[in-house]
Amino acid sequence: MTDDQLRRAADAAMLPVVTSLAPAGVIGAHWLPDRAGDPVVWIRVQSEAGRVAVESYSWVLPQVQVILARLGLPSEKVMALRLEVTSVEAEDHLFGD
Repeated sequence: MTDDQLRRAADAAMLPVVTSLAPAGVIGAHWLPDRAGDPVVWIRVQSEAGRVAVESYSWVLPQVQVILARLGLPSEKVMALRLEVTSVEAEDHLFGD
């Protein structure tokens, strides 16, 4: 898989990721490759309490991995995936100071 194909597959996965995690409070998602080229998916929730809750759910990472795999990411990239959670509340605090 070329880097361009990897980017397209990861981009295509973000809407299904948000849709499938919306009941848990996820309101947005984006991804960036790390230094090794493996995807790091950032999901966004409204509050810090929501962030803590989503981070505690053991099913969130496997859910994201399944979506990425279904959309064509190679299994080695899917298994190397890192998931980060941020909140609007924390972002407002960071950029407000």
